[in-house]
Amino acid sequence: MDELNAAPAMVQASCYQLVLDRKLGEYTLPDGWAIIAAGNRDSDRAVTTRMPTPLRNRFVHLEFEVDVQEWSEWAIQAGIRPEVIAFLRFRPELLIAFDRDAPHAFPSPRSWEFVSRILDSLDSQCNSSIEHELIAGAVGTGAATELSAFLRTYRELPSIDAILLNPLQEPVPENAAAQYAVASALARCATDTNFDRICLYLNRLPTEFRVLCVRDATLREPAIRCTAGYVKFAVENHHTIA
Repeated sequence: MDELNAAPAMVQASCYQLVLDRKLGEYTLPDGWAIIAAGNRDSDRAVTTRMPTPLRNRFVHLEFEVDVQEWSEWAIQAGIRPEVIAFLRFRPELLIAFDRDAPHAFPSPRSWEFVSRILDSLDSQCNSSIEHELIAGAVGTGAATELSAFLRTYRELPSIDAILLNPLQEPVPENAAAQYAVASALARCATDTNFDRICLYLNRLPTEFRVLCVRDATLREPAIRCTAGYVKFAVENHHTIA
């Protein structure tokens, strides 16, 4: 046991020269490379090994906070399901709700990715109670209950195909949760060939949801910026997309 406890300290001690002098024995770190170390906080009780003082003093220590917009930008490019992204924009405080005393899972960026994969793997006819239990296994019961309610709203939205066929007549949701959902769904399916029609529907939504949809769509499909619909939107909303 003593040898096991000593192993992390020995590994950390070997980093002293590498972190400070960018060398390890005869090896020198190439120009342009940086040393970055990531870890959990002691207070989180997350299986941490405390750094020795000499090593700790060789680092600049920063604490990072999760940002929903930055996570959403990553999630769009990573193929995270639009309903998960829309839900977390509607309930951003659930992106991470760390509870060190939680008996099982809790919401985190990692576990929301699990939720997206779970939804990918489920059949469209899957029993809702089974779906809820699987989601709860990834993010906990409270967050799963809220997501399940959001998914019911999401699945009752106007058909995206119907919106594209008749953007001026299809109904526009009135509550914020549904507006987040439809904006994310449209962004997911937007292309340079259908974006002009999407803009006709977006013009009927509040500005914040129009901007959200356009930002997400162009992040996923940059060619949209060459469409007439995008140019018109950019001119009319330049103050919101700068």
